[in-house]
Amino acid sequence: MAYELTYHLTYADGRADRIPVRPDPSDQRLRPGAGFTPPAWAALTHHQCSHCTLDPAEHPFCPVAVNIAQAFTGLRDGRSYEPVTLTVDTPQRRYHADTTLQRALSSLLGLISALSDCPHTRPLHPMALHHLPLATEEETFTRALSVLLLREYLAGRDGHDVAATMERLYTNLNQLNRSFARRLADAGDSDAAVNAIVLLDVLARDISFELSEHLPRMKALFGTP
Repeated sequence: MAYELTYHLTYADGRADRIPVRPDPSDQRLRPGAGFTPPAWAALTHHQCSHCTLDPAEHPFCPVAVNIAQAFTGLRDGRSYEPVTLTVDTPQRRYHADTTLQRALSSLLGLISALSDCPHTRPLHPMALHHLPLATEEETFTRALSVLLLREYLAGRDGHDVAATMERLYTNLNQLNRSFARRLADAGDSDAAVNAIVLLDVLARDISFELSEHLPRMKALFGTP
């Protein structure tokens, strides 16, 4: 069965936005649909991440930016703290919560990033295929650590360096998020979209810099020394 989910945003005035997320069934990666023309701000060289490893000659558009551009096509403008009701339909279940526009978009942007074929978001791909909307910092840390440890196990490694791997991953995501805040600001989108990226950056920074706090709590949870 093809992986697919849909974000529904319902505003206080009764208007609604519907954003489907449909990765390519061949590899479960998100790509723009046929006929979509990416905007100029999605070009790879436009505020390109300083640690980007892609070659503009082979990748004229940033994989994450072009997917965000398509997802936001037709999305109504809104203010960051505007209240919305978020409903996310997945193949297995439905999530429903009252939140703010920037938190809803932050959750959506995190999903799009993890499904995009970007070298710095590829490690998060398994998390995206088991997406948890509006995940807390603790939930995100637990899921990310579990995915990285499982990857180490399946690769036949002991995983003793997974904490350092996780710190590198989230340090890279911090740089990516800062670049995307500039991209979206240039795009002239609502401040909610820019602040959604800022929220992602805060979450990534917290996970990266509070690794030493999270790990002892996880050890206590599992009763390990």
